[in-house]
Amino acid sequence: MKTMNDRRHLSRASSRPAGRARHLRPWLALLAALAPILVLAAPPAASTPPSGGKKKVDASSSGSEAVAQVNGRPILRRDFDLAVQIQFRGRRNAVGLKELQATRDAVLERLIEQELLYQKASRNVVSVPDKEVEAEFATLKKGFPSPRDFAEALRQSGVSEAEFKEQVRRTLVVTRFVEREVLGDLKVTDEDVRRYYDQNPVEMDRPEAVHLAQILVRVAPSASQESRATARQKIEEILKEVRAGGIFADLARRYSEGPEAAKDGDTGWMARGKGPPALVQAAFALQPGQTSDVIESRLGFHILRVLEMRPAGPIPFDEAKDAIRAKLVAGARAEKIHAYVEQLKDKARVERSPKATS
Repeated sequence: MKTMNDRRHLSRASSRPAGRARHLRPWLALLAALAPILVLAAPPAASTPPSGGKKKVDASSSGSEAVAQVNGRPILRRDFDLAVQIQFRGRRNAVGLKELQATRDAVLERLIEQELLYQKASRNVVSVPDKEVEAEFATLKKGFPSPRDFAEALRQSGVSEAEFKEQVRRTLVVTRFVEREVLGDLKVTDEDVRRYYDQNPVEMDRPEAVHLAQILVRVAPSASQESRATARQKIEEILKEVRAGGIFADLARRYSEGPEAAKDGDTGWMARGKGPPALVQAAFALQPGQTSDVIESRLGFHILRVLEMRPAGPIPFDEAKDAIRAKLVAGARAEKIHAYVEQLKDKARVERSPKATS
């Protein structure tokens, strides 16, 4: 069985590609997300400076002015500034000047690359029916907690719903073009997968871990002593039901206030030393099928059930092969798209503002 922890382990390794592929992830994420508003999904920008030797254009602080022209079509400062800001959302530490400049340079390059791909796709008469745009728009909208949250995200970003849909359409056009004309039939053989597995033993190693289910009764950090005592009493009563032979999965669905309640309380795998200390200590003191006493954490009160245990050691090939194949396919796609975009750049007329990224 492939585990959640295994997939995380492989994905961490895949986020450290060597050489040229290292700077491909951000703009691919931008392509797969949407610019400007949907770059919310993009990872922090890589430190890839823009290529030089191109003609420059004038820029202004107005959001409607261009920071670059791509074959005569503008990239607006509003879109550029928004894309840069989104790169640092959620950051708690201060951003240094060097990092900020590298991010601004990389974001502009990604927007230029996206525009080049869109222009090429348009010349190849790639189109997307309105119903597909509406369906994708609805899917993206459902990704927000509520319609109000979606509307607020648009408002804060200065993007209208019509502009958002246009970005959806553009991205679908580019995606369809890339899949059909650039990537073609990319394949990774079984031999490629096996070779990668054999040549990367460190990546395939995994720590000791336990597969857990839990029942959680939440308590806010600011809760009063009375509220905390009430929650404690509630979890103690639940534990009594468990000890009396109650089915843990049923009780988790009924009582747990954690996000995994709908999955019978299944939280997946937890590696030794990779969780809250109190939970780790309690979990690794149990055997499969055993249930913990009440444990307190910053989230509230927990009851843990160990479903299975796994010793430290290499991930078996049969468990790792699907994730390896996905990683190799992603790398091959990235390399192929990068080479294609570089060809487009060589033939394009790209004019950058002298102060576009400063």
